[in-house]
Amino acid sequence: MSRALAVRFACCLLCSGCAAAPGSAVMLLHRADSTAAQIENQLLTPYRARHPGLDVVQHTAATSQAEYRRVLLAATVGDSLPDVFQLDDVDVPALVDRGGALDLAPYLARVGVDLARYDPEVLAIFRRGQALYALPRGYAPVMVAYNRDLLDRAGIAYPTEDWTWDDFLRTARRLTRDRDGDGRIDQWGVRRASGCLDAPATLAAIRWYAAWVTRWGVAPRPHDTGDSGVEIARLFAAGRVAFMTVGRDAVRDLRASAAAGRVRVGFAPIPHRAGVLPATLLYATGYAVPARALRRKAAVELAADLTDSLADAARGDAGIELPAVTSAAQGLVAADTPGWQAVFLRAAAHGRPAWGARVALWREVEAELSDLMERVATGDVDPALAVRATAREIDRQLGTTR
Repeated sequence: MSRALAVRFACCLLCSGCAAAPGSAVMLLHRADSTAAQIENQLLTPYRARHPGLDVVQHTAATSQAEYRRVLLAATVGDSLPDVFQLDDVDVPALVDRGGALDLAPYLARVGVDLARYDPEVLAIFRRGQALYALPRGYAPVMVAYNRDLLDRAGIAYPTEDWTWDDFLRTARRLTRDRDGDGRIDQWGVRRASGCLDAPATLAAIRWYAAWVTRWGVAPRPHDTGDSGVEIARLFAAGRVAFMTVGRDAVRDLRASAAAGRVRVGFAPIPHRAGVLPATLLYATGYAVPARALRRKAAVELAADLTDSLADAARGDAGIELPAVTSAAQGLVAADTPGWQAVFLRAAAHGRPAWGARVALWREVEAELSDLMERVATGDVDPALAVRATAREIDRQLGTTR
């Protein structure tokens, strides 16, 4: 969706809100494809039944996170507001700093919400002190998907949930091959990844990632092959990539491919450095209410309905995300035959909230980090010098340069 199209979408949302009679409709804005939108519509049934004279209007944006953010910011400053909106963790700073999200804490007792039902780590993403700006809907740890067929053919055991950098590199090297004998690598052990920044441990991690390309040759150089999410997934499904880093959004597509017999998939946590505890990133979404909302109790009640155990379990069953309600997540694991859900949930126990949930300018920082990793992976720059230069640039952007 282009910027112009995003603005047109927001204008349509505002116009439809103006057309409704005052008090006759509650408006829900969220980011979803057609399948997720259908699930969300079904989850509105109990709320509609309790409010027979109140229509609930969905406005879905099947867009990228950045495009949805433009729609959201335009909608929350307009004359006609959504009553409830999906809030991604990366957008919390922008909405909270601008005063665009309502503190839900004073309203929770009125609608019978017990915060103890939510995973505390996920709940904390939407907290600022005693204030709470969204009820968590679901979350996802960053994981590694692996092609079981490629590992089986090479006689390699599947990764354990405590595998280290050395385990990963040893396996990736064995899985990087020239399959047709033309002198060019056509099966890669892994695709490139990106790390964080600052401190000796981080520099060690960046050197390790860069060595995938520059020393060990288990990943292609930048621009040698397409590096979009779609292209990586295509190569993985075609048996040309053994490992790829994924979020929860990959589960639905991979589950469909596995069910059709096109690929046999396993999941493992992000490998960790020997002697260091495992860690991964957590990305979360919630439902929030605009600070200027008029029907606050009705809006908070709707957000609560859409983040209860039944709603969370439905999204979990569909492979959209891990439920933020603890009991729903446990039920999902118990009913999961392949065992994928249990691996995700165990990995999430080592999860840390993404910096985007705290740093308002994270998109700009993320762009700098992506550029850093691409330059380091070419082997043309010294990682230590590149890291220091990038750190100075990030300090400048964040206004912290001394």
